Amino acid sequence: MIGVGIIGAGGISQSHANGYSQLSDQVEITAVADLDYERAKLAADRWGVKHAFSDYRQMLQLDQIDAVSVCTFTRAHCQPSIDALNAGKHVLVEKPMAATAEEGIQMVKASRQNHRILMIGMKWRFMPEVLAAKAFIDDHKLGKIYYAEAIGWQHRGIPGRTFIQKETAGGGAFMDNGVYTLDTVLYLMGHPIPVSVSGTSANIFGHSPDGGWEAERFNVEDFGTALVRFEEGMTLFFAHSWAINFKEQWQVRIAGGRGSAEIYPFSNPKLRLMHGGYSDLSELTPTDLPPGSIDIGYEIKQFVQAIEHGLPSPVPADTFLYTNLIFDAIYRSTDLGREVNFDLPDLLKS
Repeated sequence: MIGVGIIGAGGISQSHANGYSQLSDQVEITAVADLDYERAKLAADRWGVKHAFSDYRQMLQLDQIDAVSVCTFTRAHCQPSIDALNAGKHVLVEKPMAATAEEGIQMVKASRQNHRILMIGMKWRFMPEVLAAKAFIDDHKLGKIYYAEAIGWQHRGIPGRTFIQKETAGGGAFMDNGVYTLDTVLYLMGHPIPVSVSGTSANIFGHSPDGGWEAERFNVEDFGTALVRFEEGMTLFFAHSWAINFKEQWQVRIAGGRGSAEIYPFSNPKLRLMHGGYSDLSELTPTDLPPGSIDIGYEIKQFVQAIEHGLPSPVPADTFLYTNLIFDAIYRSTDLGREVNFDLPDLLKS
């Protein structure tokens, strides 16, 4: 039986608890920790959990805990993850991985040093359409990839709460929901090495008086765009907005010399796969998709199976780190008003 602790008793923790509860023959939630002890105790009572703590470090001392879910706000992802890894626990940390690339680097180092799984909670990795597109691309149906798009235009989706402050979230729309399309496109492309970024990020609607959040506390971006250049000449257009006066639109598109892959996660059809030459391009979208789900319970199941069978992380932190590197570069490019180059961390250099 795998003993699990949950750090952070906010909204997303309920989804993690539900996922573990579906695996009750394999997993037991042993403890929950939250800075607000009363909230931790309420969650423990609701989930039928024995231990509740206000200090997660006390929870990590429990020998019966083998793994933890880190469900805190983004600024509090790093240290609990590192402390848990150093305590010999496997870690599933919610997306985005960290508030900065440097924090993400320290998390990867702790995972490697302690030989423990560090999985990022990116449920889109298990979307059937993404799995089908990945198999198609890995089968060389696209030929040489030269261009990609990762776009999320949310019509009205500013979340409020801890998401709108750098002090708790690190960043705004890019890191909250843009991370879904960015990680997906990087995963499908095989994580090419970025060399430069030209980006913009802005607060367009954050101080609107008619919003449902505290406008005076809003200090992150709600809109941004970026052009990312990779080795071997590939380019990526990445854009996300919590609120834009367009129709809602989400898409991940990848173009190669011999085909393309297009994913529209909230439209119909969701997937379009093309292969061929200039005069014989044809659609090869399969009717039967690989098994998978974007339900967090499915993500939890992959984490538990990896622990049980000694498998690698289902969503590895070292390659997920590319998202934080790109976020940092976009913010730096915005501040400088020009394109910036990447300095790839040593732990990602082959």
